[in-house]
Amino acid sequence: MEELKALLRQADDEYLTGLSNKGTVKRAYKDLEQEKPEAVWNAEGAQVTLKEAVCQVRIPLGSSVCSCPSRSICRHLITAVLYLKQEEENQTDAEEPKSPGEKDGDGGNAETGSGNSVVSESSTGPGTSQDDADTLRAGLEEEITSIPLNRLKQACKNKGYREFLLHMEEGEFPVIEEGSVVTVRFPWEDTVVKLLSPLAYSTCTCHRRELCTHKAQAILAFRLQKKTLTLQLLKEQLKDSEEWDFQELARAVRAMKEGIGLQLLTGLSRLSPEAAESMERLAVISHGAGLPAFESGFRSAASEYQQYFQRSPAFREEVLLERLLFLYRRACRLEREKEPDKLRELSGSFRDAYRPVSRLHLMGIGGRNVISKAGYEGERYYFLEAEQRKWYTWTDLRPTFYEGVRRPPAGSGGRGQAPWGLNCSRERMAELEFYLSQAKATEDGRLSVSQDTKSEIVGGRDLSRKEIQEMIVWDYRDLLKEIDSEGREKPALVGAAGCREGRFDTVRQRFSMEIIDRYGRSLYVAVNYSKEEKLTIRVLERLSSRLKTQERARMVFFGIPYLEEGRLCLYPVEYFEQKGFEKPEENHFTDCPGEGACVGEASADTVKTLEQCLLEMRRTMSDLFQSGLSSVQEETLSQLCLLARECEEMGLHRAGEELWRLAKELEAKRHRTEFDPEPALAAWMQLMEYLKISLERTALDGALAGMRCETGKEI
Repeated sequence: MEELKALLRQADDEYLTGLSNKGTVKRAYKDLEQEKPEAVWNAEGAQVTLKEAVCQVRIPLGSSVCSCPSRSICRHLITAVLYLKQEEENQTDAEEPKSPGEKDGDGGNAETGSGNSVVSESSTGPGTSQDDADTLRAGLEEEITSIPLNRLKQACKNKGYREFLLHMEEGEFPVIEEGSVVTVRFPWEDTVVKLLSPLAYSTCTCHRRELCTHKAQAILAFRLQKKTLTLQLLKEQLKDSEEWDFQELARAVRAMKEGIGLQLLTGLSRLSPEAAESMERLAVISHGAGLPAFESGFRSAASEYQQYFQRSPAFREEVLLERLLFLYRRACRLEREKEPDKLRELSGSFRDAYRPVSRLHLMGIGGRNVISKAGYEGERYYFLEAEQRKWYTWTDLRPTFYEGVRRPPAGSGGRGQAPWGLNCSRERMAELEFYLSQAKATEDGRLSVSQDTKSEIVGGRDLSRKEIQEMIVWDYRDLLKEIDSEGREKPALVGAAGCREGRFDTVRQRFSMEIIDRYGRSLYVAVNYSKEEKLTIRVLERLSSRLKTQERARMVFFGIPYLEEGRLCLYPVEYFEQKGFEKPEENHFTDCPGEGACVGEASADTVKTLEQCLLEMRRTMSDLFQSGLSSVQEETLSQLCLLARECEEMGLHRAGEELWRLAKELEAKRHRTEFDPEPALAAWMQLMEYLKISLERTALDGALAGMRCETGKEI
């Protein structure tokens, strides 16, 4: 009983708020004014009877229970604690010697003579002295510093521990408020942790009762602030091989290989729509094992399976096959790897490092809707730092793979509030010129929305500046240097000296229009139809119709260049007409070297022949994917042997060797009662990687060959 009374004296309002919340404590104070509680002390603590409930107050206070249906610390329990604190205060006051001005029976307030008045809220609460509060704080700090580092590291898991260190290195330290409860607010996410004694009753906005990642990070931050831990020590802990749970890793790899292997053995034509759900399950397993690269890959595969079963024209068998084999090969490498650095490289990163950058002078260029195959959708906005000649982006994405996720309607993003304190809409932001101070960005220019970042608008964008004029590409051969083999975006300002009328392909559900550079080389501005791109296509159709009689109209497109089927294409984000753009000076260009030099070392015919062979190989791989390794067709085996001979004749010896190996393994399967798919999968993986690299090379050569060169003729 004495121990509970001491604990009641120490529990101030801040501590009770930590057990419940601020609103519950306020409500309890009001309820106590209307209550006439009855308290009975027993072996467990104190039983307090209220009008609506009976509460058993125990040590620790967080373990107290109430007869009401609530499973948390309810208002009844807080009311009971406040009543016991008040009774303890009144008893203490009665035992103390009275001053000459006090009368017998006066419980505390000499002016009112009321011995039963409820003490109002204060910093410590009724019956709580500063010494009691200090005792509670000291006990909490002792508990926090006594938790073993390994336990905190384990609770953070690999992802959370690495992310925490990354934020600490970048100077993004949590906001910590100390008292009888230690409140920790994380600036990089909307999460608040309240640490209180005993720590088992600490709370987090993620609502997990156990020692979650956020609570462990909050404890680490508090100990760093108190200097009972150092950042160097935490970084050294990261290097230990113990950071990887190899048993969990092995289970995840086994599940991934079995899941992918089963689909490759079964064949696409015999898979059910549950294949997409299988990929989602593997994405969840990858997330739990701390493998973000795999999680993203499996979510993309799930999206592609959905396209297949929905008969979407955007679906490509070869893309899905390449993804599955890439994930399988990466899983095999992960299974053999033991070095922490290489494991981290294979597993990928959940979050890129945002680093402080110098004051940025940004100019909004445009924005677009983004739907990723990894299961996210939202908006992306593009900005140009003209002095650095560097592109920056800000992306607002929301996950679509969780049930019940609330998303705004399509097209509403531009009307949303701009970030960084810009007092305008996002659509308006894309037309402004402004400064950002104390900004943070990744190495590839992705901007973070930090509370510390300040903005200053200086006016509307001015595209006539010399630095911007020099960035406009008027020779389409230069765009080939901007194509990224990994599919990463490399925005460009592309000048159009002429334009031909576009058309909509009803079979492929795709709009494309041809623009021309000074030398007559073509580039295709192309957009696939979708609900999100409907407005973009409508704008391009109107532009194309208006310009069909003005082939020499000069304008600039802003977009993402890419290669497709041997052609140079551009996904358009925004376009700007002649106003603000000067005609390029003659010395901006070199004379076109002629048709032969545009192709590189190989002739156009050689490139075409090689490309046809590679595309036929890819079609055969797709046929194999359709049937599956368990039931390969005779025609497919014959085609593999034929392609192997053709590759050897053309000097593609590596491809020929892998084709023979694959054909041999599949042929031998017919004479075996048990089939080990690993050798066939290994040959299949090698072939798909070879195809990817070779087709990228031929696409570049083909794009050069496809550009019409009219030496000395300006448009």
